[in-house]
Amino acid sequence: MSTVAVPHSAREPIAVRRIATAGAVMAVLDILYAWLNWVVVQKVITTQQLFQSIAAGVLGRQAASAGGAGSAALGAVLHVVIAFIWAIVFYAAVRSLPALRRAVSTTRGAIVAGLLFGVVVYLGMNYVVVPFSNTGRGFPKIGAPFFINLVQHMLMVGLPIALIIRDGRDR
Repeated sequence: MSTVAVPHSAREPIAVRRIATAGAVMAVLDILYAWLNWVVVQKVITTQQLFQSIAAGVLGRQAASAGGAGSAALGAVLHVVIAFIWAIVFYAAVRSLPALRRAVSTTRGAIVAGLLFGVVVYLGMNYVVVPFSNTGRGFPKIGAPFFINLVQHMLMVGLPIALIIRDGRDR
């Protein structure tokens, strides 16, 4: 099998497309899980409250709750922005770490890297982003929900990002 070198300028639209696709897929899968879990199955919040809980990271809980549909819309936008940021982080890691670039050049390697990246995202969100935001939430307690959500991030966040972005070459 021969490889055709793609000029740098031709790779940029491919990279943007991969990042956009990975971010969008991750955003949809992640919010779908949260919505099914909290709104449909457990019935502890509404869809609006789900998105307001995301906006609470910027606005604070009370302001997000009082903000109605506007703060819910802000939460939806923030959720998508965060998804794109994680896709960009993975893309940048693949481009700058030769060992990761080699690993994701195979499907098996991309799966392993994606599952591990899901762990990174989950820990990063729960031990850095959320505790230091305006949500007022501290670190998560270790227990069954922690591990369920960890696996969810491995499968629905890290894995799709890695499989879509991979090594940045058009296949």
